[in-house]
Amino acid sequence: MQRLKRGRIRQIIAYHAYRTTYQPLLRLSDDRIEGRECLTRFELEPYRSPDQWFQDASEVGLGLDLEFETMAAGLKGLAAMPPCDYLALNISPEALRDPRLCALLAMVDLSRIVLELTEHAPVCDYGPILRILAPLRSRGLRVAVDDVGAGYANLRHILCLKPDMIKLDISLTRDIQHCPAQIALLAGLVPFGKAIGARIVAEGVETVPQLRQLRGLGVDVAQGYLLGRPI
Repeated sequence: MQRLKRGRIRQIIAYHAYRTTYQPLLRLSDDRIEGRECLTRFELEPYRSPDQWFQDASEVGLGLDLEFETMAAGLKGLAAMPPCDYLALNISPEALRDPRLCALLAMVDLSRIVLELTEHAPVCDYGPILRILAPLRSRGLRVAVDDVGAGYANLRHILCLKPDMIKLDISLTRDIQHCPAQIALLAGLVPFGKAIGARIVAEGVETVPQLRQLRGLGVDVAQGYLLGRPI
């Protein structure tokens, strides 16, 4: 089974068996697209979600190879974007500590890059991550904490990283207009974000009532099928 997984991942990397797509992020203060998130879709049969393919790659020791392969592909789209827009790239804590990251970003205008730290495993020591991020942030790089409300992206994680953006997991935003508890939670998270200088981004926006509720709560940026599909 492991040999089959490894062969499939090697095939993806060797033949670039994936598509790079970009989903817009809408600034709610003026309804302007301010950036795009890079998302990877895999074309190898059988169909599986991106998370499953990355999990397979990690299990056979090829997780970082696949991650840097898809990040490099995603960066190519920056040249086609308006010069004032940013590109958001997902990155794992392991990739953040890999020497390949600095090489990948060496010639990139980091004022146009947001690294979204995906967090599906706990970070025990923030020291190495902060040391790596410091020179990159001095060049204009912004950092987002992804999937807040799911996994291990807890308040300690946010306080240690001091992110520029807090991205709310879809579980917190889906059908929020019908859930007083979710409304109350976001009513607290929005001023918390402002207090630490972080903008609040809502993922999974699919309906007008949902968008209206998020706008009323003071969410800064929204992303989802209602506003634009990955293309």
